[in-house]
Amino acid sequence: MALGAGRVIRQYRSPGLRAQAYMRIRWAVCPFDRVLRFVPDRGALLDVGCGSGLWLTYLALEKPGLALHGIDTDPRKLEVAATSLAAKAQLRQASAVDLPEATFDCITILDVMCLLPDATKAEVIRACHAALRAGGTLVVKDADTRPWWKYAPTAIEEALAVHVMRITHGRPRFQSLEELARLVGAAGFQQVEAARIDRGYLHPHVVVCARRAGP
Repeated sequence: MALGAGRVIRQYRSPGLRAQAYMRIRWAVCPFDRVLRFVPDRGALLDVGCGSGLWLTYLALEKPGLALHGIDTDPRKLEVAATSLAAKAQLRQASAVDLPEATFDCITILDVMCLLPDATKAEVIRACHAALRAGGTLVVKDADTRPWWKYAPTAIEEALAVHVMRITHGRPRFQSLEELARLVGAAGFQQVEAARIDRGYLHPHVVVCARRAGP
């Protein structure tokens, strides 16, 4: 990556040992730099399910031309995100379907879709389509169900994070890269690009990037 975990985490004012440990693990297992290339350099960006704001902080350091926004349903994580000196994001406690229309140039969703019920996934993607300005970009990063030897430990880890450690909330329901791409296309997005970004990683990371039709 262009930036190490330490430099990103040092942007926070006393996040606490638990939050720091989680962010270091998250940084180690997620290819943020490979998602970065799908994000525009300028405009208003919303991160859905922003959590402690690690991705937003990384974006602030790598793409300072972005105006950053984040929503999450967990007020404790938003409190940590608010301590990021670099991100300076506008944060709001809200669900992924509670979005203003035609407001953002880019929306990112990182490892959130797998925690949502199938019916809610479609609703979230439609809400993102409505929240983007014409020509806006949607970037969805998640985990594929293949290959099985990467998927199996990923599913177990997510179940532990939800049901045992209670780091995240929801009920893990993974879907294949092809299913995710079809879901995005069905919401009206165009130029749907689906790609694997898991080379060298133990988790089956994938990304779907698409655009809302221009004027």
